[in-house]
Amino acid sequence: MTLPTSSVRPPSPWPGSRHETEHRWQLEGVRTLGDAVAGLRALAAELRAAHAAGWSLAQPMRDGHLLATRPSRRERSRGVEPPTAPAVPPSLSRWRVRVVDEPPLPGDRVLSVDDVPGTPVVTAAGGVLRQVGGPPLPPGVLDELARQVSPQELGRRRWAVVPARVGPARDLVADGGALSVHAVVDGALVRTVEVLGLRHAADRSTGLPAAAAAYERLAHAAEAMAAVGGRLAEVDDGLLHVRYDR
Repeated sequence: MTLPTSSVRPPSPWPGSRHETEHRWQLEGVRTLGDAVAGLRALAAELRAAHAAGWSLAQPMRDGHLLATRPSRRERSRGVEPPTAPAVPPSLSRWRVRVVDEPPLPGDRVLSVDDVPGTPVVTAAGGVLRQVGGPPLPPGVLDELARQVSPQELGRRRWAVVPARVGPARDLVADGGALSVHAVVDGALVRTVEVLGLRHAADRSTGLPAAAAAYERLAHAAEAMAAVGGRLAEVDDGLLHVRYDR
């Protein structure tokens, strides 16, 4: 007689056949970007282990909410397998421009775009966004800025275009505005504060391997920020605030 065989799965990190949690506060206790990287990779490893143990997402992840199920013990004994899932993270959303226009108070540092020749400068005078100073913007950036921000919002002022330290995002910083999250370094305006978001990092993932890859991607971003001088300032409600001294 030939007896039925079933594959032996590795131990599950979660009990039962249903697991629900929210990826939002897992990094609240970290103190450095290195700690954050380790926490993100541990989270990714947990999701991969759950997938290997037979778990699958019951619905796409949204706002950090994870709901996973796996076949019951009886189903597993009959060889019921969960659906396969690719280990590709969801595509990143299109980058968003951050418009920074803060009225200065006494004692504030104030931006003069004439003092930052190393930073591209644009204006919307005449209803069309044009570059009027600084090094040339990369292809497509001016069109994307014009798509996201209306000429009415920008008025007739000049605006410095500041890239993120890590990633494709850009800031528009108003000439004559207070510098609270930027600084002038060697004739260029640079960001001094950036944010990494745990809460939405794996949104739209349809499988646990994809969610794990999304958290690995966030870990790589945190490593890149540390490599260019970033340090973790605080963690609040799923957001990691990274500050640069220069």
